[in-house]
Amino acid sequence: MPRSWRFAATAGLLLTGACRPSVDVAAATATLLATDRAWAQLAGANGNADSIVAYWTADARVILPGQPVVIGTEALRGMVGSLQAVPGFHITWTPDSAVVEPSGAAGYTYGTNRITTPDAKGVLHTTEGRYVTWWRLEADGRWRCSVDISNEGPAPGPAAGAR
Repeated sequence: MPRSWRFAATAGLLLTGACRPSVDVAAATATLLATDRAWAQLAGANGNADSIVAYWTADARVILPGQPVVIGTEALRGMVGSLQAVPGFHITWTPDSAVVEPSGAAGYTYGTNRITTPDAKGVLHTTEGRYVTWWRLEADGRWRCSVDISNEGPAPGPAAGAR
């Protein structure tokens, strides 16, 4: 085979991913889950706003019920700072599971959350909900959240399927 053909064949294999290094998906999943748990611990302890924001990608989107979508680092920093300034505000979440793509480049976590906020009279109310976060493995080797979606959980009552 002429050299130019060998080069073209090798380049073709690289471009199609045939020579892609294998990813230990189980290890990547464990790391992603640990990352989400560390982020939850930091946010639940009302940690430094910049440290909390560092878990999102620069182009991240946060989608909360009834709120405009928050996009990008500066808007996220403003959101976190504003929430931390609200007397009695508190957020916690518990990741239930994580899934990582076979390529190891992206994945998601999902779980439950609790958000406490004051009403107009200052009375604190806690809302339980669910969330899904989409993560990317960034060039520096860190998992960062690129899409963060949360909604309120079902109203208290009989379990689904109960009569």
